[in-house]
Amino acid sequence: VSGYCGNKAAVFPLQLLGFDVDVLNTVQFSNHTGYPSWTGKRLGDTDVQELFDGLENNGLTDDYSHILTGYIGNYAILDTIKRFIRKLETINPKLIYVCDPVMGDWGRLYVAPEIVPLYRDIMQVANVVTPNQFEAEILADVKIDSLASAKEAANKLHSLGVPNVIITTLKVPVKDVPNEILLPNATDESLYCLSSQMDQISGVSQQHLIAFPTYRGYFSGTGDMFSALVVARWQEELKKPTPSLAAATKLVVLSVNAVTKGTWEKQVRYIKKITNGEREVIDGRPETPALVRCCEIQMVKSRQAIEEPELVGNNESIKMTKL
Repeated sequence: VSGYCGNKAAVFPLQLLGFDVDVLNTVQFSNHTGYPSWTGKRLGDTDVQELFDGLENNGLTDDYSHILTGYIGNYAILDTIKRFIRKLETINPKLIYVCDPVMGDWGRLYVAPEIVPLYRDIMQVANVVTPNQFEAEILADVKIDSLASAKEAANKLHSLGVPNVIITTLKVPVKDVPNEILLPNATDESLYCLSSQMDQISGVSQQHLIAFPTYRGYFSGTGDMFSALVVARWQEELKKPTPSLAAATKLVVLSVNAVTKGTWEKQVRYIKKITNGEREVIDGRPETPALVRCCEIQMVKSRQAIEEPELVGNNESIKMTKL
C-alpha cells in the first residue's frame, strides 16, 4: 500500500513507457518489509489460480505480450505461475517472459530452499533473467569471485535454457575490470552489471560489462524497477534488425542509477537536517519508520530519467565494454 517495492516499483515505469499493465499482487501488505513492521495477508496458490481462471473465462489472456515476475516466496504459487506462463506461450508463441528470480542477496537466501531448483526449471521458460550475483551463483552453482567465473555463471544459466542473462549487481576484483570502463576510485567493492546474450546461430554468448557509480544509503525497490525497465527496453531492441541486450541493459542502468542518485541526495538532505549536519548517510537498515520513508526511491519525481535515460542519466560515469 505504502512505499516503492515489488509491483509499486515495477508498474509505474512500464506504464510511463507505454505498456498497459495487469497487476497481480501475491501479497497485500500495509507497507513493504523494509519497515520495522507490516500488516496484511498473503495469497495462496489456489487464490492465484482462481485469478488466472477468471482471466481465462473472460478471454483476457489472449492478448498478453509480456510477463514479468519478481519476488515469489511460495513454492506452490511459483509453480502455478510457471504452468500459467506455459499455457500463455501456447496462445502467443512470441510471449516475452522476464523473470527476476528474487531469492536472496549477499550470501543470504530468504526463500525456501526448494524454490531454487524450481527457478532452474523456469530458466527453460524465461526469455530474460535478471538475478543479482548471489542468485546467479546459486542458480548456476558457480562461485563468482572473478570476472571469469561471472562469465561462466552466465553461460551456465544459458545452458539451463534462458537465452538472455543480466547479472544486475556484481562484485569482481578491480584487477579484472577492463581499463576502458574503470571508474575513478574503483575498488574490489565496486559494483558492475553483466549482460550475456546467447547467439542462437553460433551458440556463443555476447557478454558486456557495465560500470556505474554507487551511493552509500538504503535503497529498496531498485531491483523491481530494473527488471520492469528490462521489459520495456528489450522490447524496443526486438524491433531492430539485430537486437542488443547490452544496449537495452545500458539504458536500464542509466535510468536506475539516475533514480538512485536522486534518492540518495534526498537521504543526505534529510539526515543532515535531523542530525544538525552530524551525519550525511544511512548505513545499513534504517531503524525507524521515518528513516525508511525518507529512503523511498524517488520514482515519480524521476519520470524523466525513466523516459529519457540518455538525456538525464550519468552518461560519463556509466561505461560499457564488450568482453
